[in-house]
Amino acid sequence: MARNAAIVLAGGQGTRYGQQKQFIVLNGKPLWQHVHDKVSKFVDEGDVCVVGVDIEGGATRSQSVINGLRYLKSRGEEYSRLIVLEAARPLITDQQIQDILDDKHPSCTYVLPLKSTVIMKDGTYLDRNQMWKMSTPVAFDFKKFYDAYMSGKYLDFTDDTRVMFEEYGEKPHFLLGGENLLKLTYQSDLPVLESLMKRFSL
Repeated sequence: MARNAAIVLAGGQGTRYGQQKQFIVLNGKPLWQHVHDKVSKFVDEGDVCVVGVDIEGGATRSQSVINGLRYLKSRGEEYSRLIVLEAARPLITDQQIQDILDDKHPSCTYVLPLKSTVIMKDGTYLDRNQMWKMSTPVAFDFKKFYDAYMSGKYLDFTDDTRVMFEEYGEKPHFLLGGENLLKLTYQSDLPVLESLMKRFSL
């Protein structure tokens, strides 16, 4: 029977943060474990791969995803859907995980509205109301996503939905996220995460 699988990305070096942020303790647990424990409510724990903990991370985000895909494929299971989450977004909710796993589109992502005016380097103004800010988690048809990455053409993309677009012309389906999907990038983000965790009781 086909089943779901999950990759939690926890292999980054934390260059902008100043240390490996995936191991920072928030409310008694490292960031990666917050995400692992939540997704394990919906995906069998054996089908969850924490890249950077269970296996080695790659030199880029894409290469870490590839490592996770190879690990999952080696289990010999038949997966129908894959969710990719980031340890640096520990406030993901159970409902958000459930919603994206239930989505049937081959490529799906959470998005956030833009808060700032956007301008091109040549001085051209863009209409922020026509744009989204990409977020995670993302979810895919496992076989199509696996085959796309195993082609060897996509080794350094910052967003996995682009792999599906480049390989198949598959545009992502959008799910609207919230401020709880804040990504821990800089040290100044940590007190914001702590505040959001208290406010939403996450």
